[in-house]
Amino acid sequence: MTKDKWLRFAVCFVPMLLLLVDVPEGMNPKAWQLFPFYIGTIMAIMLRPMGEAPILFIFLGLYAVTMNGLSVALSGFSIGMVWLVTGAYFIAQAFRDTNLGKRIAYLLIRTFGRTSLGLGYAAAFSDFIIAPVTPSNAARTGGIIWPIFRSIAEALDSYPDKNPRGIGAYLAQLLYIVTMCTGLTFLTGYAANTVAWTFADQLLGLKISWIQWTSAFIVPAGIMLLAAPIIIYKIFPPSIHKIDNISIAQKGLESIGPMSNKEKILLCLFILAIAAWATSFITKINSTAVVLGFIALALITGVLKWQDVARNGQIWTTLAWYGGILGMATALNKFGFFMWMAKLLQTYVDFSSFSHIGLLLTMVALGTACRYLFVSCGAYMASVLPVQFTIGLAAGLPQWDMFLVFTTCGVMGALVTHYANAAGPVLFGANYVSVKTWWSIGLFYTLLSYVVFAIIGVPWWSMLGMFASL
Repeated sequence: MTKDKWLRFAVCFVPMLLLLVDVPEGMNPKAWQLFPFYIGTIMAIMLRPMGEAPILFIFLGLYAVTMNGLSVALSGFSIGMVWLVTGAYFIAQAFRDTNLGKRIAYLLIRTFGRTSLGLGYAAAFSDFIIAPVTPSNAARTGGIIWPIFRSIAEALDSYPDKNPRGIGAYLAQLLYIVTMCTGLTFLTGYAANTVAWTFADQLLGLKISWIQWTSAFIVPAGIMLLAAPIIIYKIFPPSIHKIDNISIAQKGLESIGPMSNKEKILLCLFILAIAAWATSFITKINSTAVVLGFIALALITGVLKWQDVARNGQIWTTLAWYGGILGMATALNKFGFFMWMAKLLQTYVDFSSFSHIGLLLTMVALGTACRYLFVSCGAYMASVLPVQFTIGLAAGLPQWDMFLVFTTCGVMGALVTHYANAAGPVLFGANYVSVKTWWSIGLFYTLLSYVVFAIIGVPWWSMLGMFASL
């Protein structure tokens, strides 16, 4: 590591000095022993002296040895949601390896891509279709959808250094917005959702199913998704308007050949997985069990090969760091840390002067401002959500209201920068759009999404019996 990284790494161990301080009154000693390691981990995720996975292993290992906390260190890897997200990465690889993701995109280009606006909708629908089984924005939008549409931009003579506003800049900016909308829509559409889901369970006592999550977000997020192509078209228009979509789609489909048996099997498994998630309230089949069953059938039928899965570092990195951070957070909750913090806040802060709506809006504004500090939506969720939930509990906010509002802020707020989500470095890194333009459009769309969620989302949630602050 460089000197700068060593310095940042050393700063992350400053919280360990808390171990020299007596346990605060009323706090479980086990919580106090774990808390410095949790804070150190969060600081390391923010300062990034190294990747998330090695950071988690370092702090988990040190905690396991120094505090005799092996069971806590490994506890996160038994959380079902961790395996749901990890398993969905297997499915994402199947879409990539079989070319089914590409085929869907080219078919949509053939149907909708006669104009640049139609091409924008083809990109949005492509991302939406595979989002339920692709929790990685980098894998879905950055690895499957963007390469196709970047190739189209280059075929239309739109390059980063030559005619970027032709269509390449429009598609890059649009897909970043699209990936956040589709990611929020489905529980399994975004890896960071697992953090919000776990905290909603552990801190708020909400047992949220896949269908409940999708039912809550599909209307407001769906509206933002449908609006994105035309809004970006109006405020950041491409100079190319007409496109020979038939020729582009034909060449793309010819390049991947006729639909293979593996693609057909994968398509059937995909439909079965969606059906199983949607009917889980009837069948009582756990969402994680559905993913594991999908993987089993994919391995049996040869749609997935274990050798290819074993080489996919993204799968195991996700398992390592999500399992680690959620295990630590879950243990802190089990030891009563967040409840202790809520009681402390109730003692020293007078929440009676805040209305529920006023407090929700204040924390959304602060949460959005915090997004500029985080290079990962998962890191933001792990760091900020527990604080928001704890303050909300101390103030007596309804649990569903907190979950819906703060999760929306956590996902849609990632639009304000080009680094707050894993797909951002891929899309922005293509160099079609300047930082100033990217941040300006991102902030505008973030604020617009908040307005739409307030005007449409809140009544929708109220109709579902989820929102109670109005």
